[in-house]
Amino acid sequence: MKTDYNKIPLYAKRFKTPEGYEYQTIYEHTLELLNNMDRLFKEYSAEIEEGLKNLNIDIEKFKYLLKLAAIYHDLGKANALFQVKIRDKQKNKEVPRGKTLPHEVPHNFVSLVFVDINKIVEDIKNGKFTCDEGNILFYTIAFSHDREFDCDIEYFKNYIEQGVINFLNNPDLCWFLKYTSGSIDAQNIIENAIFSWKIIEQFKREMLKEIFNFEDYNTRFKVILKGFLHRLDHASSAQVTVEEKRIDDFPKKVELYLKEKGNFSSFKDFQKKAVELSEKNVILFAPTGSGKTEFGLNWAKKGKLVYTLPIRVSINAMYERFIKVFGEGKVGILHSDNLLYLMGNEKYQTEGELEFLFNNINLSKNLSLPIIVTTGDQVFTSALKWPGFEKIYSLFLYSKLVIDEPQSYSPEALAIIIKTLEEIIKINGKFCLMSATINPIILKYIGDHAEYLQAYSDEDLKSVHSHIVSIKENSILEAIEEIIYEAKRKNVLVICNTVKRSQEVFKAINEELKKSGEEIEIELLHSRFIESQRRKKELAVLNNKKTNSIFISTQIVEASLDIDFDILFTELSSADSLLQRMGRVYRKRRYDRKEPNVIIFTKDISGIGMVYEDEIVKRTWEFLKSFNGIFLTEYDKKRLNEYVYDINNISETKFMKKFRKAYEMLQYGYKAENRFEAQKVFRDVFTVCAIPRSVYEKHFDEILKNIEMLNQKNMKSIEKAKIISNIRDYTVNTPGYLISKSGVSIFDKNLGIFITNYDYDEQLGLISEDDESLNNNIL
Repeated sequence: MKTDYNKIPLYAKRFKTPEGYEYQTIYEHTLELLNNMDRLFKEYSAEIEEGLKNLNIDIEKFKYLLKLAAIYHDLGKANALFQVKIRDKQKNKEVPRGKTLPHEVPHNFVSLVFVDINKIVEDIKNGKFTCDEGNILFYTIAFSHDREFDCDIEYFKNYIEQGVINFLNNPDLCWFLKYTSGSIDAQNIIENAIFSWKIIEQFKREMLKEIFNFEDYNTRFKVILKGFLHRLDHASSAQVTVEEKRIDDFPKKVELYLKEKGNFSSFKDFQKKAVELSEKNVILFAPTGSGKTEFGLNWAKKGKLVYTLPIRVSINAMYERFIKVFGEGKVGILHSDNLLYLMGNEKYQTEGELEFLFNNINLSKNLSLPIIVTTGDQVFTSALKWPGFEKIYSLFLYSKLVIDEPQSYSPEALAIIIKTLEEIIKINGKFCLMSATINPIILKYIGDHAEYLQAYSDEDLKSVHSHIVSIKENSILEAIEEIIYEAKRKNVLVICNTVKRSQEVFKAINEELKKSGEEIEIELLHSRFIESQRRKKELAVLNNKKTNSIFISTQIVEASLDIDFDILFTELSSADSLLQRMGRVYRKRRYDRKEPNVIIFTKDISGIGMVYEDEIVKRTWEFLKSFNGIFLTEYDKKRLNEYVYDINNISETKFMKKFRKAYEMLQYGYKAENRFEAQKVFRDVFTVCAIPRSVYEKHFDEILKNIEMLNQKNMKSIEKAKIISNIRDYTVNTPGYLISKSGVSIFDKNLGIFITNYDYDEQLGLISEDDESLNNNIL
């Protein structure tokens, strides 16, 4: 029986539901892209038009080419092998395979053969766009997905003849003619196949040696066009809007929130200045606790904001804070464990609440909400040019970017951040970088592209102090009795440079408390607790209002956490890290006592050489030693950071060598093979999701039950996510170098979870004697 190709539905997407598969045709999917395109330009028309104008790109030309890219990008799915693949076993018999087609050609390359070349040539002659812009359209369509193209010209031509031509008169394809005003027949398709193969091969050769020059008009045009297509496609595939309703008055929302909290009369002068600077790039120096966050929100003013922070616990806290200001439907959270964090929230329990949560996660993933709070690796890795990076860069044509507390990043990550900012500036991007410790390297590289602002003048900073420093020439492990003594009447924070040292301090304090019989509450938080316990510990530190308590932690409590302790005991670290630690003590209070409230230990310091550069730590000590026993003003803190990171004096340190090497690699056009590799480079630490063996054995029945439920057929995505979250509750994010030493077994390859042989203790977390964090005397 002869196949009627005109009656075969041409599918673009398949969605799994409890009732079975649901399908979306190429026509339906492309219509979603066009509707999302209308939504994008409706919500942010003024910003996009202004951004394109600043880049000398005509908005009507850009919209026309974007519309063509959206229409053509998935037409290549009208091929026999794709249509067989997308169908379930019962349906795939509808489509005959080609007789000699052993392997599929990715549909994005096939899409190119549908482009009406004659119409493109006519448009170029009529001045609708240039020849270079026409090539950018071809490139955008062909590489709308990251796929390998490894067939010769004869196979490609044969693939089109056997697998595509029969569908040309299918109703699901004919609709696109009314949008393109073109015509195409079998002969055109064969000619296009030869042209398409040649141009794809040319693009492949050029991509190998391509270095993106954002001074170049065509580069900017290509990045924005391709990026917009990615955003339209990804949002439509996720069945969410590309942009939710915008926010038109950030300052008003912030002001209302602060008034409801009480004790608020008006914004500080520097916070008011933010509104005036909203159309400029800004570098803000402001002491901890002075109101940087409000400055950043006022600077955003209206529209769309991407707010980055370096540490997950800070992001979670900022997300909760922003929800209180703007409402849940306006704020998204984006980091590697955002699903775990949100699923662990007790307020999301009913089916309706979980559906809202799942939709919010999809909107966040697709950057569709007006505010996205995220880790740096979700944004700045774009400088490593992983396939599809354009999606992120194009966002900043019309969006604002806040970089809060960048001092927590490694020198390599700092180079990547600076490179990203240099490039997005050239595509109309606006950024606001805020910190209590502005690294002079930042000012050197991007200072000329931004307005530098201090929250307070140097004279004002000289009169502000909240800390008296005591420099101790011994180890923090030798101060156990002193820590306990202070905890009898104060809320004590202890910060160590490594997980291992924090565990040692916790054990020593616990043992001493048992001997003395003192009733003092003690808590330990670091990154190596299983997820369910870590969440509770993070909430404990955020909600801590108790005196007569000791809280021991690592760097994870440094950045942008609104916590306020009475006294800090800390190991010596780098200046920026140390200043952030001080910001967790008397955060918003003036200190008028005479005894020290920041105790710094300078011997047997953990983490030197692994966590902190020894030269940088030495310079920190050199400056601080003259302040032993006296007030450290906010101006002194500023001078400390400037002294330690003085570029002329640290040019030969490991820190600067690492920075320069990373920056030069990016200048020479380094590209990551994929986003995962880029994130590994940025984070500087490869982690593995692992279940400690003792936890696995103790909770075997619950874990097995969840695995069995996960393997059930036709499960809703929300239910599946909840079960995955339940399993991940038993996991620890463990550094790769530790996993390789402990001996592991694969628990679930699909989930990417292993079982590690390290011991686990509910009070101490994962216990490792193989930790490579060094303990050194550097002074």
